[in-house]
Amino acid sequence: MRFSAPFFRPGLFALCAAGAALAGCAEPRTPTTPEGKETPVAATGPKGVYEARGNEPFWNMTLADGALSVETPDGPRMARVIRHAYSENGTRYYEASDVKAALTASACTDSMTGQVFTDTVTLTSATKTLHGCGGVLVPPNSLNDTRWVVTAMDGRRLRGGNFVPDTDDSATDENPNPAADMFAPTLDINDTGKISGSDGCNRYVGGLVFGPKGSVTPMPAGGISTLMACPGKQNDIANTFRPLLNSVTGWTTDGTHLVLQTSGGKTIRLRQVF
Repeated sequence: MRFSAPFFRPGLFALCAAGAALAGCAEPRTPTTPEGKETPVAATGPKGVYEARGNEPFWNMTLADGALSVETPDGPRMARVIRHAYSENGTRYYEASDVKAALTASACTDSMTGQVFTDTVTLTSATKTLHGCGGVLVPPNSLNDTRWVVTAMDGRRLRGGNFVPDTDDSATDENPNPAADMFAPTLDINDTGKISGSDGCNRYVGGLVFGPKGSVTPMPAGGISTLMACPGKQNDIANTFRPLLNSVTGWTTDGTHLVLQTSGGKTIRLRQVF
């Protein structure tokens, strides 16, 4: 699963009969009062809107406005009114007539991306049980063994960096379609924190070492790059990226993005690729 989740297409989790209209899936809300150890919680989910997702099969769930909706690959998007919401023994439950979501505050690692989220989530119906992760993305302590593509430099968005992730991301430094204006710089960080990639025109190696908890250290010998000439916009992108990268002093995360901070107060934003 990719954290940006562009592939979550309507379907698979059959919460209604096939072909039913969304309005036909909703039911009158008849909340009940939990008893015993159960503690009532808001039916809208944590902080108003809550998202969770999982893999094999891929699924995406949203809790918002008193409703639970689910999307999966092989059927229409379905929704249910939450009829019973409560917490018990550290787990929050959201129940509709034929589906139940259980949100446990326990670190969950996405099986495809390796990203860590605050909650472990289980969706249960009469015929299926789906497992996945939800809540807030836990920032990584280290960037070792990760790959990134630039989406913006000093606030300037790059078209090539914002394409929906696909199989070309496995070799993102090699433009799969030169005619499509997809020359976005890339950043590969190896298992020791050293970097390599493409500036949008030339390959580069070295120059910086990414350390834990946001630290970045310049290499005494600097870095090296190829010297191929590139036309027009491709050259402009490379000439903007190189000085920004050379002035990076730290890193942080912003949701699913990596943000590189420079000594001049500018930033480079990147999304992770695989």
